[in-house]
This record gives sequence, C-alpha cells and structure tokens, in this order.
Amino acid sequence: MTVKRPLPRVLDPLPGESLPGLLLRVAFRLGLSPDRVAELCRLREMGGAIPHFYLRYLPGPQATALSCSAGLTAAEANNLTLRPFAHGFPALTGSKWDLIRTGGSATSNWGVTVSSRYCPDCLRGDGSPVQNAFGGAWQASWHLPVVFACLRHRRFLEHLCPTCERLVNGTVRAQPSLIKNSRLIGLHPAQCRNTLTLGRGSGKRVCGARLDEHPGSGARDLSAEDLQRLLSLQERIIARLTPTDPPRVGDPMSISFFPDLISTAHLIKLTWPMGETYIPSQELAMLVEEHAALVVAMVQARRAGDTGANLNSVRAVPDDAAQCGALLLAADTLLGDRELVALRPRIRALAGEAFRTSPNHADKILRQEENSDTLVRASYHRLYGDVGGRRQRTAPPDPRFQIEEIPAYLPRDWYESHIASIIPDLLSLGRRATRLLRRAVSIRLAQLATGGTWHASAEFLGIPASGALHTLRVLTRELGESQLRSVFEDAVGEIAVKHGRAVGRVDYARRRRSLAKWRLPTDDWHALRDGLPKLGRGRTSTDPRVGSIFLWSEVTQGEHLHSPTLREHREAGEDTTLLALAAGRCYSTDLHDSRLRLVQRLRIYAGLLAEACDQQTGLRVSVDEVAALEGVRPAGGSTEAGC
Repeated sequence: MTVKRPLPRVLDPLPGESLPGLLLRVAFRLGLSPDRVAELCRLREMGGAIPHFYLRYLPGPQATALSCSAGLTAAEANNLTLRPFAHGFPALTGSKWDLIRTGGSATSNWGVTVSSRYCPDCLRGDGSPVQNAFGGAWQASWHLPVVFACLRHRRFLEHLCPTCERLVNGTVRAQPSLIKNSRLIGLHPAQCRNTLTLGRGSGKRVCGARLDEHPGSGARDLSAEDLQRLLSLQERIIARLTPTDPPRVGDPMSISFFPDLISTAHLIKLTWPMGETYIPSQELAMLVEEHAALVVAMVQARRAGDTGANLNSVRAVPDDAAQCGALLLAADTLLGDRELVALRPRIRALAGEAFRTSPNHADKILRQEENSDTLVRASYHRLYGDVGGRRQRTAPPDPRFQIEEIPAYLPRDWYESHIASIIPDLLSLGRRATRLLRRAVSIRLAQLATGGTWHASAEFLGIPASGALHTLRVLTRELGESQLRSVFEDAVGEIAVKHGRAVGRVDYARRRRSLAKWRLPTDDWHALRDGLPKLGRGRTSTDPRVGSIFLWSEVTQGEHLHSPTLREHREAGEDTTLLALAAGRCYSTDLHDSRLRLVQRLRIYAGLLAEACDQQTGLRVSVDEVAALEGVRPAGGSTEAGC
C-alpha cells in the first residue's frame, strides 16, 4: 500500500497514548474530523467506520500506511495499540481480532472494553505547550478492564461523562467504532462525543462536556488504607501487564495470573455474598455488592423460570472502576499465594455453590483452558460420599475430555507417575492395592468427564457393579478422611488436567465395542507361538483364549479380569480361575526366554489391532507383519503403556 503524501503538522505520540487518542489530537490540530484523518492514514475505506479492532493491533498494511502518513516508526505505530500488553495479558490473544467479538465475548472474557475509562487529570496534560493546546494522552491501557486506577494521580479512573452520565465512546447499535461520532469537526480531544436527544421534535446535539474539567469521583470516599490496598493491587497488575521477561512455562503466577484472577472474580460475583469474607472492609464490600447484586438477581430470576432474564452480566466487566478494583482485590485475596492445599477449601466452597445455582456458567468459568492447573484441581469436588449413595453426583462434567477417552484400567505409566506413591500407605491391602487404585482412578476420571455417579461411570467402562462397589467400599475404608485421601484426590486431578490437554486421545469406548465379540484366531495363536520352545504343554498354556484375553486388555487398556472372554465363560457357569491366572502371568515382571518373546509378539500384534480399531479397517492382523516388526519395535512394553 502506497501513501501519496503524509499528514501536515503531525504530532508525536505521547507515552502510552492510544490510536484513537492520537487521531483525536491530530484531527483537532488540523481542523479535520477524526474520520478524515483516519482516511488519510488509510485506516478506513471510503464511507466505512474506523474498525475498532485496530485498537488491538494494526495489520501490516495499515501499520505501514499510518507510519508513512503520520511520520511514525513501525514501533511507534504498533505501540498505539494494545499489542504491547499481549504477552502479559492472555485475554487479548485469546480473542479473535474482529469487530463482532470486540463488542461481544471479547468484553465478557475481559479482553478489552469498547468504551474507555479515563483520568481527568491525565487528560488535562502535564502543562507543556503541546498538551496545553491539544490535551494529554488517552492511554491505551484504559481500554483494559483490569486497569481501574491512575497510579500517577492516585485515583480511580472514570467511566461516565459527568454531564450526560453515559459511557465514553460506548457502543452504538452493537457496532463499535474506534471513535464515536468520528465525522464531527472541532471537538477538543477531551470533549464527550455522546449524542443527546433534546426532546420530541427538537433534534439532537453532541454532549461536548470537557472531561478534563470535572474532578470526577476520585477516591470514592474510601479510607486511605483501602485506597492504598487497591493502588498496590493496580501496581502489581501493571507490572504483570508489561513483564520484562517472557512468561515461563510451568510458572502459574506468570502464565495464569490473569486467567485465574478473572475466573475467581466471576466466581465471587456468581456466589455473592459468599466471597464477602475476602474483602477487607465494609466500604469495599459495598462496591462489590453494587455490581454483584445485579448478577445474583438475574441468576435467581432464571432459576425461578424467568426465561427473559439476561445472564450476559454474569461474566461482564464492571464499568465502574472502583467496583472493578474491589472485585479484583477480593479475587486476589481469595487466591492468596495460589498454593493448592490452602486454596482448595476456599475455592471449593464457592465452586460448590456456583455449580448448585448456575451450573452452566460455573462450568464455563472454572473449566477454561487458560486457568492454571492449580485452580482447576482446587475446584474439583471430592470423590467420596456415602458408599451406598449410588445417585450422588459429582461436579459438572469437564469438557476437555470425553468419557469415551477414558481407559477402564489406568495405564501403568499414568499409575507410576501419579498414584504409586500412595501404595506404602495402603500396605494392608497387599497386592490388591495396585489393582484397586488403577480401577478407582479410571472410574473417577469417568465421573469427571460426565458428572455422573460412581456406579454409572463404572458401568460405562465395562466394570461390573460388584467390582465397582467393592472398590468404593475398600478405598473409603482405607482412605477415610485422612490426608491420604487428599493425596489421592490431588493425583486424580493431576491426571485429569494432563489427560485433558493431551493431543490425539484414544477412543477407548470404540475399541471396547470393536473387540466385544472378537477372539484371537487359533491359527494366529499357533503362529505367534511358533519357534518358541519350553512354553509349556498344559491346557491353559496352549489355550488361544489366553491370547484373546491379553490382547483385549492391551488394546482397550482394560482389566484382563473383565475381558469379554472371561465374562462369557463365567456367565456360562464355567470355572475361569486357571484361565485368568494364565492371562495374568503375561504381566509378570520376571518373564524371560520364550515367554518374554511371546509377550513381545503379542504386544506388537496388539499395536496393529489397535490401529485397525481406530481406523475401522477391519480386525484382521497379519502375523507375517508381526514377525517383520519383532526385530524393529523395542521390547519390554506396549506403546499404550500397557496394563
């Protein structure tokens, strides 16, 4: 894009100045409308509005055109947008850069506000000739919902024009423009551009009030101590918005500081007045009450059957800066140092109430991908209730993974990484501890995926009701209300978060359906055993059903005792003890020679069978391909982290 001539008598951007602020000052100096200045800078098409998303970032051609027209460097042009805050404030990068979302969900997720808060003292300028003539800077950061105070002047930002008492540069018919009434000429950059209706037949006029000539609400009559609390929070927030170093992966205070803060603020609103205990003074609590009371009223109306109750305000940003600051202070206090053990009881008290009163909104708030693992785990409900409480429900489902993606028997590598440390405290269970814990975690993950009962989740996984009830009873007895129970819950939470963020999850339910009637062909069983001496000649040692059981367990990651083969023969009244023992020996840790070779072949076969299930290409596996792969694939374990 080429620009024929630059603007005459341009102005240098002021520190922190926003794009609309610069356009207003240049337009006032040149005696043009902001609309015409934007057109000369190639920021709008003929007859169109100035796109509001230019506040967030300037596409390459527009950034180049603005630089050439206004005599700016590329860095100066980009610094007029919110782009410098993108690394520190994930809500900006989490929303698409388009017009519709700018006025909709971008606001609900606290990414940006269409209207601008402002500091009257800043708009008056610093006393220099340029700022005396054209005003101070409209700061880009004033469009960020988490910026509620001016640290320089130690006061809250304003959000309303003191004369017309309307939002400054608010949305018009849900179509936000970068500058309201941008075609008007002669307005000072600090004048209100809202349109006023004068009455029937009297037409309209622009408000025109000078925003820099009114003192505003200032400190909102708060005590010096409360004001200092809020200014200290604002100072920490500003430091997070403009980090000197890039975010460190794994550092929740760096990566998830703002997502956790905003989600917790939503939770406090939704459950008000439960969160009042985290507000240090009655005056600050009253500020939160002014905003949260409207949210609670809407939620209660919707629960009472009023389908017209608009729940958009549940996640909306408080326009009032003092209310916003008090709400963020409550959220920051609740989060504390964000240590899991201390945070859990605080978050769960509010999360339980939120899920009870407004489960859909609670789920959206607490299950956002941007939230830290700590916040997600802290909001999980406890597993155990009454052993006989078959109808008891847990928290609403976690949408990040489906129940179909849960294996019925926790894979061994998951177990070793997250659960095995519990074993020393469950020695009274002996060898049963591993089996019961792997079964229990899978059922628990299924509960988290659906919000269903323990027994319904076990049934979906193909675990018999008797086995599910026995597992629940034993673990309830062994874990009780001890610290060990919290350790177990934490481990399940870690697995849930890790599994929910994994790529390429397996549909284990499909595999179970595919193999429900499948049995290992006898010819394949003999071919797999071919050339392996000393495998034993007993009835169970040569029984192809052993191969069917093992392969089903490997492919579905299910407990071999619950395989269709064993279940079928048990239901027929047969004694399956020896058959189950023979299949179980395949998982022995001291296999060697021919038995080890056979298990290695079976695991290669299982990998090919799993691919066939996933691709739905038929369940026939070539034993010749198994033989070809035997020397290629590493020995010692299934690629599925077998059972």
